[in-house]
Amino acid sequence: MRHRDYGNMESGMSTKTKTILAALGFATLMTSAAHAGGFSRGTADTDILFEQGTFVTRFGATYVSPTQNVNIGTPGTPGPAGSFDNTPSYFVPSAAMKLQVTDSLGCAGTFTTPFGGDVDYSGSFLGYDTDSLATTSQSFVTNELGLTCGYGIDVGPGRAYLIGGVFMQTLDFEQNVLGNIAPGGAGVFELSDTGFGYRIGAAYEIPEIALRAQLLYRSAVSVDAEGSFTSVIGNNPFAVGTATFPQSVELKVQSGVAPGWLVFGSAKWTDWSSFDTLDYVALTPSALVFNYSDGWTVTAGVAHRFNEQFAASASVTWDQGVGTGFDLNGADVYTIAVGGSYTPSEMVEVRAGLGVSFFGGDSQDFRDIGGGNSLPIAGYKTSSSGNAIGGSFSAKIKF
Repeated sequence: MRHRDYGNMESGMSTKTKTILAALGFATLMTSAAHAGGFSRGTADTDILFEQGTFVTRFGATYVSPTQNVNIGTPGTPGPAGSFDNTPSYFVPSAAMKLQVTDSLGCAGTFTTPFGGDVDYSGSFLGYDTDSLATTSQSFVTNELGLTCGYGIDVGPGRAYLIGGVFMQTLDFEQNVLGNIAPGGAGVFELSDTGFGYRIGAAYEIPEIALRAQLLYRSAVSVDAEGSFTSVIGNNPFAVGTATFPQSVELKVQSGVAPGWLVFGSAKWTDWSSFDTLDYVALTPSALVFNYSDGWTVTAGVAHRFNEQFAASASVTWDQGVGTGFDLNGADVYTIAVGGSYTPSEMVEVRAGLGVSFFGGDSQDFRDIGGGNSLPIAGYKTSSSGNAIGGSFSAKIKF
């Protein structure tokens, strides 16, 4: 995608400075999104399509360390029987490489982890969740590898783009149990699958005032995973599982407002109601029940450049809780994030971000999982308010 060189404007923003400001929000947004509602983690860095240069690469990662105490109730007890922190830390990788094929067409390959979840009950008073499977730990991660292209044409004072691409999403799920899905006790339940989806959208930008508006849709991805359940009585190779990861629509807007200043914001809707259950069969049919509602994520921020090399940004994010009582994701999440950018030359840029998220407590009653089904081990869980600390780092090189 071609970018006009407007040189030094009366606003006092050079082309280099506008490029710094136009992209700096990525550092804070990358940190904010890494601990969002449901199981959201990373977002593909398709913004690299708007970077100047024939070949541009950007690599980075975000580290998130959440803390929240969970109380587990047991049958016949009026109050919680134990309290522990079951939220492991995690990394969210991000990689993007853009090639400007022609003046009008640019394409980017991207990699990230869009969804993931981890829970560890080893610190509980029982050492496992009081569900029918007696889960000791549970985790899943999805990785996304995508190719997205943008085609731009001059329209009025700026440039309009049509954006589209495809991606491959993998799933790896593991659950360690002590319970009754197989006679004999402890075992490991594993599933894996690969699905495909697409993204499509449009954008318009006026580089001379660092203005850009972008609307992007990401499709849902259905998985029909296969795997195994391995226990002390042997391996069952016929485990299967099905689920649908949600579609989403995101609007991102930014604009220069004064010499050296830029404001940015985004609003994202995610169809979490499609992620109602993870249905699976090991030896017997069962399900992990979520029954999520749709969620919104809204961010607003400001960026300021101090000189041709240094800039900083700050943002606030509200992420709507999507839980409905079947797990502990019902609370809203509020995140404050700051970011910084250092550009030693036209070819290199380094960014870092730091964010703190706050979320309230929630409760889960899994004595009745809905549909007239009750779990044989009655109980409930409550969580206290918690927080998460996240840090991100990325580096960009262009030619």
